[in-house]
Amino acid sequence: MKILIVDDAENVRYSLRTSLEDAGYAVDEAVDGEEALTRLQADAFDLVIADVWMPRLNGIDLLQKMRAISPTTPVFVITGGAARIPIESTAAMARTWGANHVFYKPFDNGELIIAARQIDPRRSS
Repeated sequence: MKILIVDDAENVRYSLRTSLEDAGYAVDEAVDGEEALTRLQADAFDLVIADVWMPRLNGIDLLQKMRAISPTTPVFVITGGAARIPIESTAAMARTWGANHVFYKPFDNGELIIAARQIDPRRSS
């Protein structure tokens, strides 16, 4: 299973990449939604894990645009909220646009891996 991590925070990408690779997944990264769209047009991914608040193209806009490119690819959204927008509102927007799961920062990488395994056609153990 090939996973694309989209987050502007290098430490978040590193943490997720390390955990997912240790669990046996192939992982690629993008620093924002624009880069993610470029990667999605060039390659197929089995799962996209995207932050919401990023420069250039945020995670909600990415999710909307991604549905035109890859309508069935599962998407996990990760969010820590924003200054004037309640975290619940962010999660509701993500679900409206087709997010399969929303994780609130800080989250346990193990829980994310369990959710990834549930959508993995190989059912990794």
